[in-house]
Amino acid sequence: MSSVRAAVMTAPGKIEIREVAWPTVPDDCFLMKVDELGLCGSDKHMYLGHMQVPFPVVFGHEAVGHIAKLGSKANDSMNIIGGPLQEGDAVIIVPSSDACHHCTMCLHAPDRPYLCPNREVHGFLNLSGPEDLRGGSAEYMIIRPRSWVFKAPADLPAERRVLAEPAAVATRAVEKALMPGLPTSGSGLGIGKSVVVQGVGPIGLLIVAVLRYAGAGQIIATDSVNSRLEMASKLGATELLNITSSNVAQRMERVRALTEGLGADVVIEAAGVPAAFAESLQLVRRGGIVIEIGHYTDSGAVEIHPWTICNKDLDVRGVWAYPQMQFEPALRFLAGCTLPLESIISHRIPLDDVAHGLDLMGTEGVLKVVVTP
Repeated sequence: MSSVRAAVMTAPGKIEIREVAWPTVPDDCFLMKVDELGLCGSDKHMYLGHMQVPFPVVFGHEAVGHIAKLGSKANDSMNIIGGPLQEGDAVIIVPSSDACHHCTMCLHAPDRPYLCPNREVHGFLNLSGPEDLRGGSAEYMIIRPRSWVFKAPADLPAERRVLAEPAAVATRAVEKALMPGLPTSGSGLGIGKSVVVQGVGPIGLLIVAVLRYAGAGQIIATDSVNSRLEMASKLGATELLNITSSNVAQRMERVRALTEGLGADVVIEAAGVPAAFAESLQLVRRGGIVIEIGHYTDSGAVEIHPWTICNKDLDVRGVWAYPQMQFEPALRFLAGCTLPLESIISHRIPLDDVAHGLDLMGTEGVLKVVVTP
């Protein structure tokens, strides 16, 4: 091959299929044949112009594939989980590179490597030459030093590999409700606890599945799209509330009816809609926990009453990405969960149709869209 086909986002709303020159693979890198790329909500936000990125960009960070060419020093330049790499290995790439370990955030918050400003993140980097094929919307990707690479576990079904990155987000959201430290009796998420999941797109659906896998009790899913709610039921949700056919007061009444008049122990906001965060403060019980994971872009403001947070003595916990090792519990979940997780993938499309795939996201009947370059 003399070139690599890539879908390049040149500006908001503009994608070109380009022939990029075949890249030289440095000794400390490897070339990955992209088998599948999951489209993420952040890809759509980029497409809609809601994010500041250095166009042109080979976008897409939920990439899995096989090693096509392995540099002689690649095994020594990366963080590899699952043993030394060989050509032909099936691998799952963590989007974020290693933290720098010397900036202020790394020195003061070493347990939060995702806050390091010196990380590089696949799918958000400028394309200036073939060595910058750093996103999944291409036939091949260059994986560079400081990357985190998981060899695909033998017990992980191939059709679930592409769910690894959103599963990392979902497991992080659920684990955030467990932290910090050892809970006192009755606090935090635990077996039999009630949870509201606001927004059951792909991330919310995986959160529902992780909650069921972890032993939650009532799992109440809210959304405006019926097909999403139907899938949430298949993945363990016990109650479905369509927000287009109910108002906030009605949803509060129903949640309290299901939780002995108290409200949910935990509310996870995964809709990315400011009004949902305001509602989360109403749906959670006194002494409960709100996990805010939906806003990876600034969707605007909403009026809240801070008194509610104080009066209810709430823990409100934000989630911004995850530690790179979050892929370890995510892959264990994907391998061990008996729920039909692969059914979250509703559409598989070729690289040439990637713009159409972005347009499909969020519409009725569309759950997870996967690109096969």
